[in-house]
Amino acid sequence: MTETPHPDPAQPPVDPRTGEDLSWKRTPVAVVLLDRTAPDHREVGELLEEIFEGSYEVDPGTDDDPATGVYIEDATVVVTPIDSPVADGEASRYTRDLAIWNGGEAVVDTHRSQVVVAAFRLGPVGDDGEPGEPEYLDPRLDTLRCELAVATVTAALTALPGAVAVSVGGAAATLPAGPYRDLVTGNPLPVPVLVGVRAGMQSATTSCVHTTGLGRFGQLDLERLDVDGPPGAVYGQMCDLVAYALGSGTVFQPGQALDVGGPQPLLTSLETSPFTGQQVLRLTPAAPD
Repeated sequence: MTETPHPDPAQPPVDPRTGEDLSWKRTPVAVVLLDRTAPDHREVGELLEEIFEGSYEVDPGTDDDPATGVYIEDATVVVTPIDSPVADGEASRYTRDLAIWNGGEAVVDTHRSQVVVAAFRLGPVGDDGEPGEPEYLDPRLDTLRCELAVATVTAALTALPGAVAVSVGGAAATLPAGPYRDLVTGNPLPVPVLVGVRAGMQSATTSCVHTTGLGRFGQLDLERLDVDGPPGAVYGQMCDLVAYALGSGTVFQPGQALDVGGPQPLLTSLETSPFTGQQVLRLTPAAPD
């Protein structure tokens, strides 16, 4: 495979058109967790070629370079098997408070290997054999394009025998393999696999919801507290808001009123989250007229 460029760490990245500080950007990565030894490059390449059936070009790995490449539009997705579990129990921690597990998260604790999936937008190869800068794209939409490419390939890799879960460190979320695949194949913008969205009861009668992982899209995470109604309703509303923000590249600002189709808009304020201790945008209903 072609070598991927490595930016100079001494130079903070900036948007060449707007001058915006892009230090929030991260390489999109997801990790497929398996309860068996890691597959070799042949098994990975054959599976991806079978599933994509020519829809996307697959560049199989070799014994010398076992990374497999998949080319989706102008995103290059790199697939690397690793015959060891995710370190420090991180994948297990990221199952916390995700209702989708329904008590079955113990399989993550005993996974034995991983397949790392990462994506980059690369420009045309120059005379020196190295890829140049890709065509300009708004940095948030650039990130989304690569994250969706990662999700597409990762969903295919959940068909590997022994796949039990997918961990997205940037979203602080580890999801069961089957539901991950269903979310990706069933939604053009599968929010729950891109961003951690957690909802639950806050009191006997109120719900709460918060996100994790919007920072790598250049956005503040969102939360709602003390909402009258069941967790499912606030969860769905939050997914809709996140989908709008990601799909349009919109950055919500403190003091903004968001129309969510209810009797009152939601007002945004900059607060410290009780869930993460980080600064977030808290959404509260505007006072009735």
